[in-house]
Amino acid sequence: MLFSSVQSLWIVGFSGGKDSSCVVKLIFQALLTAKRRESDVTVLYCDTGVEIPLVRSFVWQTLTGLAIEAEKAGVPLKCDVATPRPRDRFFFKVIGRGYVPPTNKFRWCTDRLRIQPIQSFINNLGGGPKVVALGIRRGESAERDRTIARHQTGQPLYSRQEGSAQTIIYTPILNYSLQDVWNVLTSDSPPRCIDSSRLLTLYRHANGECPIIRDSTATPCAGSRFGCWTCTVVRRDRAMEGLIHSGHDGLQPLLDFRNWLSRVRNDHQMRWSTRRNGNVGPGPFSVAARRTILRRLLATQRAVGFQLIGSDEIKAIKNEWANDIAVERQ
Repeated sequence: MLFSSVQSLWIVGFSGGKDSSCVVKLIFQALLTAKRRESDVTVLYCDTGVEIPLVRSFVWQTLTGLAIEAEKAGVPLKCDVATPRPRDRFFFKVIGRGYVPPTNKFRWCTDRLRIQPIQSFINNLGGGPKVVALGIRRGESAERDRTIARHQTGQPLYSRQEGSAQTIIYTPILNYSLQDVWNVLTSDSPPRCIDSSRLLTLYRHANGECPIIRDSTATPCAGSRFGCWTCTVVRRDRAMEGLIHSGHDGLQPLLDFRNWLSRVRNDHQMRWSTRRNGNVGPGPFSVAARRTILRRLLATQRAVGFQLIGSDEIKAIKNEWANDIAVERQ
């Protein structure tokens, strides 16, 4: 990969997981060996505000170390963070607007918490061609493979970005096996701020049991994915359950809140009898239900000992309630 071949802005998507960590490591090594480094490279993390705390802590430490290591090595790489707009944050939507927590049929979270913040960041970089490097691999799911095939171009490892002619997607590990990914991560090569041992431990704990890689024949960790601790799209958050079972007891209040929220979304007594468009059927959470959810969230915040929702967001939520209180009185 030659960064000097195209005058483009490069963005490397980083979530903290094994695949995106592998891509960051490959990009860093390519920059070290590139004869010309004329393209800007930004490692971009999207902080949804509801990431699993252990993963979020790992990401921030990695980004800090990556910036320091890049500067020392003279690598033209910087780190940045995208965040959802205040009115698109998870708790504003659920507690402020009364959105039902996401389901497979109403998966509103991905677009607002991840896609839109990243697209907004990229758009704010200005005009001109942009390359977004992602840790996408074939064989992870049938749906993923169909998406890859639908957007592929004539160039290997490159695909089109839907809705943006100026942006192309680069997938350097598209044909990597899981073992290939861990071979890159555990290799003794820069950047060394990517702690493969800690990452492997997170995956091992999330899966309940998974062997540490000691040689090329060991089976690396697969299975669980790290996402938002509030995720109600899946029936059970097995990653959180695995982490708790492995000794991270401090996460239990988060899992309890998530499981409770998943149950009450189907309680019609906590929801309007009509939708916002006036059609008859289960609508958003009532204001009384939203008050209950906020009290439960604040109790969870006290139990875990760190901030889950800020005072500014609570103020915006209560302002939103005022509008719907008027609607309920009609």
